[in-house]
Amino acid sequence: MMLAGVLLLFFSTVYFSPERNFSFLKFPASGNRTQIGGDISLESLPVSKPTIPLIKDGQAKFSGTLTAVSAIVVDSKTKTVLFNKNSNEIRSLASITKLMTAMVLLDLPIDWSSTAVISSEDMAGDHHVEVGEKYTLEDLWHVALIGSSNTAINALVRSSGLKEEQFVALMNKKAQDLRISSARFIEPTGLSERNMASGLDTARLLIDALKFDKIYSTVQVAEYYAHPFGSKAKRVWTTNWLLTDWIPNNFKMENIAGKTGYIDSSGYNFAVSLSNEKKHVITVVVLGASTNEGRFGEARDLAEWTFKNYLWPDDSGYNDLTSN
Repeated sequence: MMLAGVLLLFFSTVYFSPERNFSFLKFPASGNRTQIGGDISLESLPVSKPTIPLIKDGQAKFSGTLTAVSAIVVDSKTKTVLFNKNSNEIRSLASITKLMTAMVLLDLPIDWSSTAVISSEDMAGDHHVEVGEKYTLEDLWHVALIGSSNTAINALVRSSGLKEEQFVALMNKKAQDLRISSARFIEPTGLSERNMASGLDTARLLIDALKFDKIYSTVQVAEYYAHPFGSKAKRVWTTNWLLTDWIPNNFKMENIAGKTGYIDSSGYNFAVSLSNEKKHVITVVVLGASTNEGRFGEARDLAEWTFKNYLWPDDSGYNDLTSN
């Protein structure tokens, strides 16, 4: 046994000394770095082909109007960044906050057929619902996410049985669990300018939120009727103007799912998932646009530019790009 140990030490010293030249060992050489758009690059390795979107030859630059302080386009499947403007800057989320609120609500044992009466403490500046009105929690859920009602969100959080500070703690914990590392939440509506995240993490927030069928199906609704007990139904329009086609676009309604946000300190925010006829899905985030209409037009234009200038693995011509 001692002899074996001595021999092992000898061979490790002789053959694995750092200064020795191991010309007999053949390792695969790393390939050239291939620029794929924006500030994203891919190590072309001999063992595999890329499976992410690649920019077409010529790398056309986005030339549309972009008033947003921060903007990003991400391939929703691979999380590859396809366009980037200041996406690491931490910005106020405004009502995009409600996506995290919604995820936490769905983690709780809530009976959506139960009811809540709107209290004065719930009121938070919108008029979709009024003090004293009684709704099912299902109705309040739709009013909160479609009409972006702060009052409805407050009523839902109260109905969860948790104090607001307990609920917000769960929001921050979920952000950590999902590795949305820059996100910080102070309250559940988005009215606080201290609810913040980077553009990149806002994209991650939307991608994770849309994995919940209840969230996805709700934010795809353009028009909803809420039914207060004993009163006439109330029509609630979505705040997402791509869904209503008030901002002209070529995307089908079933391929649009997003959330808006606005407070004075944030500017006009918009996070949206869009897909084309080949079912390639991207996430577009626009934070701090200068106008309400502008945020939708800028998101639309970024999406159209992306689908025009990138190829996905199942697109014709993709293999030609990988062999360059």
